[in-house]
Amino acid sequence: MVRQLDPNDAAAYLREALSQTPRLLSFLDRETHSASYGSCDREHWAWKFRDFPLGMAQSAVYPLAMLWRHPFPGNPYHNSPQILAWTIAGMEETLRRQHANGAFDAFTPNEQDPGPTLALVHILCATSRLLEGEISAPFRSRLLSAIRKGCDFGAIFEQDHGFVSNHWALFALAFLDGHELLGEARYRQHAEQIIGRILAEQSADGWYREYGGPDPGYESLGINYLALYWQRTGSAQVLDSLRRSVGFYAYCLHPDGSVGGVYGSRHTSLYFPAGFEILAGEIPMAAAVARFMRGKLSSGNVLTPAVSDAENLPPLLTSYLEAGLSAANARDVALRLPCEVFQGVRRFQESGICVAGTSAYYAVVNAAKGGVCRVFDRRSAHLAYEDSGYLIRASGRTWSSQLSTAGAGADREERETIYCTADLCEARPLLPTPLKFMFLRFLNLTLFRSPSLGSWIRGRIVARLILAKHSGPFRLRREISFREEEIGFRDALQAEQPTPVEEVALARSFTGIHMGSAKYFHPAELTETLLPDTRGLASELTAGREAVCEFSVRFFAAASPELVSGAGTHRSAAARPEATLINR
Repeated sequence: MVRQLDPNDAAAYLREALSQTPRLLSFLDRETHSASYGSCDREHWAWKFRDFPLGMAQSAVYPLAMLWRHPFPGNPYHNSPQILAWTIAGMEETLRRQHANGAFDAFTPNEQDPGPTLALVHILCATSRLLEGEISAPFRSRLLSAIRKGCDFGAIFEQDHGFVSNHWALFALAFLDGHELLGEARYRQHAEQIIGRILAEQSADGWYREYGGPDPGYESLGINYLALYWQRTGSAQVLDSLRRSVGFYAYCLHPDGSVGGVYGSRHTSLYFPAGFEILAGEIPMAAAVARFMRGKLSSGNVLTPAVSDAENLPPLLTSYLEAGLSAANARDVALRLPCEVFQGVRRFQESGICVAGTSAYYAVVNAAKGGVCRVFDRRSAHLAYEDSGYLIRASGRTWSSQLSTAGAGADREERETIYCTADLCEARPLLPTPLKFMFLRFLNLTLFRSPSLGSWIRGRIVARLILAKHSGPFRLRREISFREEEIGFRDALQAEQPTPVEEVALARSFTGIHMGSAKYFHPAELTETLLPDTRGLASELTAGREAVCEFSVRFFAAASPELVSGAGTHRSAAARPEATLINR
């Protein structure tokens, strides 16, 4: 079905999506007689840097089908015979990669992961609906058979490496697709069971679980998928759940148009807009989010298609195009977001996240991650201060306060002060090496042939890269006090045993876990935000097993914020001046 759209509300999304479509097409092998015709992994078929094509790269066929089907303003791809042929070729290439048991591989040979399998089932179903009437009968027969086998595989083997809500919401859509296309009631039952599990796992704060905690970036993707599910089923239960999720999410939008970041469980600053546009007519706060972010997309402080890599480009383009189609659901929204009007302190107990707002600033802190925070000057809507916690280097190892153990978090509460403690955990960055890659390929060609063994190994890899916590001999106690024109910090580091410390740093930016969807560039990184002087803290911690750093960020009506050291701050002879302007 071709849907009409409001060109004014849709313009921000369509401008972003159409500008990046040529890049998406460049990922696709468009030569009819090529051995890899229809493959969307350019690094495999063109550069030949990769020995195996990425399965999820084939999700590019869905936004291409949307562009072919819908007459977006200025859309040169609408009804294009070439786009149609290339999209079908991409679908055929996807079917060729399916295993006999119905599984698809995502990143490595014989991976047979139920997650990417169901994701590609959804892509194939959604694409085929858009191309209805253009697919030959023999190909449609093959397609329906592939969808059935994929759904059956996903029903037998569940993704079990940590609960990731946005993944499960996508799986529910895949089973709903299977039910609608094949008429199988059992697939609808699977979808409903998954939805029940997502809602049961939803936090009392409203957020959906992403590896045990809230991640605002991926929250928007979970909202995206669940909004599509609600749109197709009309589930009142899902809508009520989404209302609570959007209510939490609204506090994680910032005055400069950024989202989340270091205080999220996965460190992402993603923004998938479709869910909010779909829900705008039912949930006023979703309409407020959509209104605010439409006006902020040009700032680039969230991941947009222009900055995305090949892995995130297809789902982003899909969400932007869907948002463009849904953008007329609600307009003239009077409701304002917390980052625009909230004053006071709001604590989300289950996550450790605390939000503070005055006429001078808007701040978000996560006590469960050692008090990592982002602070914005409300008058200018610019980033004023942020830190990702303390890093301590000792005996050739690095310890981070953001990787605090499960028992850490707010240990006292006062109206205007956060008290939190964190056991610093070892940061163990892992990079591929030829030897590791050879070992992985050995597993791919042997043990991964068994879906059960492959699932067990994937679980161990995820635990190593994302979930593992290795406590060390250091502890941080942080106090953050919120006043009308000032935020005060008092940080006390302790060593449980005598330990020679080489360096103590308070990092503006640091990602202590593996997360491919983090660390995209955003213009706010160019804003110079200064941190307190931590030189000399290493010698204090070594000599006395304790070091204290006190400072505050002060805000002014007609001047830039100042970073001011407190009386207890360690200051060496080469320390910065007492008041240091944060440059714009």
